Amino acid sequence: MDQFIKLMAAFFKAMGSKDLRTNENFIHLELASDYRIIQWINDSSVDKEAKRFFKSSITRKPYINDHKESHIYSKFLSSDFFHNGLKCEGIGIAHLLEAISISLESKSEWNRDYLKIQFIEIDEENDIQENIIYVRHASKIEHLDSHRSYITEVRALEYRDNIEWRDQLDVTFPNLLFCEHAKLQLSKYKKGEPILKQIQIRLFELNSHFQDAKERGADYSNIPSKTTPESKATLDAYKEEHTFRCPDGKGRTFSWHVRMTPGAGRIFFLYEEDVGKCIIGHIGNKLKTVTTTT
Repeated sequence: MDQFIKLMAAFFKAMGSKDLRTNENFIHLELASDYRIIQWINDSSVDKEAKRFFKSSITRKPYINDHKESHIYSKFLSSDFFHNGLKCEGIGIAHLLEAISISLESKSEWNRDYLKIQFIEIDEENDIQENIIYVRHASKIEHLDSHRSYITEVRALEYRDNIEWRDQLDVTFPNLLFCEHAKLQLSKYKKGEPILKQIQIRLFELNSHFQDAKERGADYSNIPSKTTPESKATLDAYKEEHTFRCPDGKGRTFSWHVRMTPGAGRIFFLYEEDVGKCIIGHIGNKLKTVTTTT
C-alpha cells in the first residue's frame, strides 16, 4: 500500500490532476489473506495521513459516468477484456478512456509498464472482433517514465481545451495539412463533445509520427492507434467517396485511416512525399465500403 500511494502521488503530480477512477468494490479487495483494503483503512497502526490521502483519492470518480460518458459506457457494454484468462474491466476501461491503468503490485505479472490484453468487441456491423492490445500501465513510480510522452500530450490537450485549437491547426499540428472537407467537418463539432478529445489524440499521434517522415519514410504500421487501409474492392467501388481535394488543389484518393474509439469515427490520411507532410482528408464517420454502404 505504501508503494501504491507513492505511485498515486507521483501520478497526480505528473498529470496535474487527481482523476483516479475506481469501482465500488475496490476497497473490498484483499491485500493479504483475510485482510482487505477496507481493513487497512480502519487499521489504527496505519499512518493517518496515508489513509486520508488514499480515501480522498478513491472517492472522486467511478469507472464510467454512464450519463456524461454514454458513448464509452455503450462501448464497454459490448466489449470484454481478459488478462491471462481473467476478466479485467478496469484495464479495459483504461483502454477505452485512452488512459493509464494502475495496480497494486501484488504479483510479478503487474510489474509491467504495458499489459497485454485480449479485447473482444461487437463492431458496427455486429460482428465479433478479437484483438490483442497493449494498455498503458503502472504499478511503481518507475513505470511512469515509459509514459512521459503520453502525459505531456494529455497535459497539452488539457491546456488547449481552454482555447479553440481548431482555429490554429497549422500551429498545433505543423506536420499535418488539412483538406477543406476535413476542416469543415471539424468545425461542425460542438466544443466539449467527447469525440473532439479522440480526434485531438489521433491528430497528435499522426503529427508526431510524421515529424521526421522525410528521413525514415512513412511507415504506417508504426502509428500507435489501429491503422488500416481500405480494400481494393472498396476503392474500386467507392473511389469518388474516398477522394478529396487537397490544399494544393489536387484530388487524392484516401485509403489509410485510424479509428476513434468508441464508435465508428475515422480519420483518413495519406503522406505525400512531394508535399512533405501528412494530409488529412476526412474526419468523421467511416466512409462507404463494400460491406457497409451507409
